[in-house]
Amino acid sequence: MNTQDNNAIKLLEDASSLSELMSAVDTLEKNDTSRELNWGISSSVTMSQFGLYLRKYGLLSNTKINVLNGNYDDPLGDIDLFLKNDVDHTILLPFFDNLMPSFEAQLACMSEDLIASKEAELRGRYRLALQKGESMKVIFLCTLHSMSPLIDFSGNDVSRAILNRFNMALREEARQFPNVRVIDAEDILGFIGYQRAFDSRFYFRSKAPYTSVFFDELAKRISLATRGFGAHFYKALILDCDNTLWAGVIGEDLMPGIRLDKHDYPGNIFWKIQNEILALEKSGTLLCLCSKNNPADVDEVLAKHPSMVIREGHIAAKKVNWEDKASNIRSLAQELNIGLDSMIFLDDSSFECEAVRQQLPMVKTFQVPKNLSDYPGLFSEIKKLFLAGGVTEESKSKTLQYRQRSEAEALKAQFENQDEYLASLGLKVELSLNMRSSIPRISELSMKSNQFNLTTTRYSEAEILSMMDHDNFAVYSLVVSDKFGNAGLTGVVIVKYESNKAVVENFYMSCRVIGRGVEMVIWHQIIANAINRGCTQLHAKYLNSAKNSLVNDFYDRLGLQVVYQLDAGREYGVSLTDFSPPPTSWITTEYVE
Repeated sequence: MNTQDNNAIKLLEDASSLSELMSAVDTLEKNDTSRELNWGISSSVTMSQFGLYLRKYGLLSNTKINVLNGNYDDPLGDIDLFLKNDVDHTILLPFFDNLMPSFEAQLACMSEDLIASKEAELRGRYRLALQKGESMKVIFLCTLHSMSPLIDFSGNDVSRAILNRFNMALREEARQFPNVRVIDAEDILGFIGYQRAFDSRFYFRSKAPYTSVFFDELAKRISLATRGFGAHFYKALILDCDNTLWAGVIGEDLMPGIRLDKHDYPGNIFWKIQNEILALEKSGTLLCLCSKNNPADVDEVLAKHPSMVIREGHIAAKKVNWEDKASNIRSLAQELNIGLDSMIFLDDSSFECEAVRQQLPMVKTFQVPKNLSDYPGLFSEIKKLFLAGGVTEESKSKTLQYRQRSEAEALKAQFENQDEYLASLGLKVELSLNMRSSIPRISELSMKSNQFNLTTTRYSEAEILSMMDHDNFAVYSLVVSDKFGNAGLTGVVIVKYESNKAVVENFYMSCRVIGRGVEMVIWHQIIANAINRGCTQLHAKYLNSAKNSLVNDFYDRLGLQVVYQLDAGREYGVSLTDFSPPPTSWITTEYVE
């Protein structure tokens, strides 16, 4: 996107009519230089305008969305069409009332045999479509919904029971495929309201029931669920303290004077927000403090205030001082070894928020509302940015791991050289091959890793599964631990076997374990496996990005030779008989097949 075209961007965000939105989208796409994604839309009603809203939210994430609309009510045929046109992101939207003409109106008098027949037909059609689309990166399947709220005070609502039954069938089919995500259409209707979602005039005239309000909310949720179409992955929430975690100013009101409790306004709002923040921490979000205060004052509140939910142990890092907040946020990013664009900043001060927006535009910034009753709603939007893409078990509660890393850094200062320090850690690496139970984490790590990612390729769960099922691929994952604790699954190597060559498709690793030799110790086993398959050559590729300069010489250090200069990187190769990875005697390894 040409981000200098501020007028078009503002129009894109604030467009109040279809023509204004079309104008803004067209303007931005003409100047667009960002990445592109191909999306397909398949539905049993007319949704031709929905693509415009996908394009809108794509552009807001610096992504150009190319949209291909499928045929009317033909999910299997549409998937086939999409695959032939290099579409690897799809939305399927079946429409309940259109399963038969005026299906909802007939339900009360419909026989069980006919209902069962329609359920089986629904299952079969979408099972075949989902099977056909197994190679796609992601398929969003919308649940069915009614055209109006189903209200029956007798408790014998036939329509509701059948709707729930059919949705259960769709969810059961979706669970069979790792690349399928379910979107709850009724949740969208409950959020925006049925009257705002539908226009019955166009439904009966041309099978086009949805309004722009529905399309906008659906596209917004898809953007959230794909983390901005893969454009961002937020890792850390940077929090002010005064009037953000509690009501009042600790330096002026002192601890007894700040407002924070379960029952009384406004303290109850901040107590609720702190519980929401703690839930984010438990899901893997790193919490940081960035506050202009005396450190001792903030420490006292964290330790002693009876209603504090957030305590010292929940904080991964903090900058409590009188320095400007942009500089402190830069320091936090450096300390945690994460990108500024993976941070969200929350503060009550318009001055501080604007300063961060101006100096660090890559940091997403939110201001606590002046009307405190709007604060929970704002924080709900912040939560979605962290959670909408899903949470794996591996990513939960990272705070302890970052604290362990800080302890390791403190220990490092006690040694005269790096070798002695590394030997003291008791490093262990467990290397696993095609570990299916780790597919969600392997995919997630590909989305999150930037600094140590040799090609910056992102992989869906379906793509990882497909490679594990293919004899010509090997997906290695590594779990790292030391005397401070277990860092979890923190690295992945994907190898493709081509005749006598083992080709490293990608190698990516968490920044939390960089610099310990872990990246070198795994190659002995990978090479041994390649030789056992009859390979004589190892090839690999480095593709530079805006963030992976850290590894621009990794394959050189590993011992490979440059065989070809690329426009955006280098291709490497080496004879396996001549290849010997650098020594890593301080690491114990275990291989699991």
